[in-house]
Amino acid sequence: MLVVGARGHAIEVLECLPPTLTTAGLCFFDDVTPNLESHLFGRFPILRHVDQAAELFRRDPAFVLGLGGSYLRQKLADKFRGLGGQLTSVVATTAQMGCFEVELEAGLNVMHNTLVSNATQLGEGTLINAGAAIHHNVVVGRYCEVSPGARVLGGSRLADYVLVGANATILPRLTIGEGARIGAGAVVIQDVPAGATIVGVPGRIVRLAAAVE
Repeated sequence: MLVVGARGHAIEVLECLPPTLTTAGLCFFDDVTPNLESHLFGRFPILRHVDQAAELFRRDPAFVLGLGGSYLRQKLADKFRGLGGQLTSVVATTAQMGCFEVELEAGLNVMHNTLVSNATQLGEGTLINAGAAIHHNVVVGRYCEVSPGARVLGGSRLADYVLVGANATILPRLTIGEGARIGAGAVVIQDVPAGATIVGVPGRIVRLAAAVE
């Protein structure tokens, strides 16, 4: 398997992979960071060129996203699919996943000590970070990022590319528009338009921009 990324979030993804993957055949990819070691932690090869990734995919097409940033995650998912890779999810063993009507698309990162409750949907490429909670009847769009400790309460809807900051709370039955950004610690009490940045308690709009960067 290939982890796209070799720093930051990729190191946390490593903690969530099955032990069988961390003993053989696991590689990382980073073609932008200068002066990297040849192996992560002296053990896992770091590939530096796309032709190396394409060669690896001929043996094992699975790859996971090991970095944050909604638009960057989608860009790299598309890039590595184009090289023959198969976008794959990582779900930590400590994640508490609902047993009923949970719909999970490809390329998810569901990290340690998270909650994904029943009757929920997680869109392609979405990152649910450590300690975050997605409560019942929540729909999360494609390539969203829910930061550590954040809470999305029952019946809410997150459109594509939404960022929910660390320890933020989205109250029940709200709609968060495409590309909106919820600041760390904010409490969202009303619907949020596409492209808005929300901060504070209660949350207020401090910026309104185009939804797609």
